[in-house]
Amino acid sequence: MEKIGIILRETIKKSGLEKKLMQFQIFLRYENLVGEHIAKVSKPVVFRNNTLFIGVENPIWSHQLHFLKREIIEKLNSIFDEPLVCDIKFQICSLEKHKQDFSSGVKKDNIVELPDKIIKMIYNISSEIKDPELRKKFSELMIKDFKYRKKKEERRCSSI
Repeated sequence: MEKIGIILRETIKKSGLEKKLMQFQIFLRYENLVGEHIAKVSKPVVFRNNTLFIGVENPIWSHQLHFLKREIIEKLNSIFDEPLVCDIKFQICSLEKHKQDFSSGVKKDNIVELPDKIIKMIYNISSEIKDPELRKKFSELMIKDFKYRKKKEERRCSSI
């Protein structure tokens, strides 16, 4: 009998979510990685093609952080075996909205519906997991991830 951790890791690799989970680590650990001072004036917004878009409060901070760009990339990549962030783009956007989104979680009044195609894909991927409870939890996690990404697309800063 295989360990649950091994099965879960293999399933995540097969589903293509491994890189997304690594990227999510940056969002979760941003303040610890870059420091409290930088995290107060900036927040990661989205990953695209190994480029991390970071929202900043104003053009002054954008300019200042541009000088620290190499150092920030090194700090962010320090938690991975291989570099994940190749470049950073700074953009001006309201951080209050993003601070609320990460701290308070998903709002109940903003219901996100997923297309049937996505739901079927999730259940097809999770059908390889033999343990019914683990399969159910994994499916719920994937659905939650897709809904989160869909909501995030809607909230993205206008300058992207």
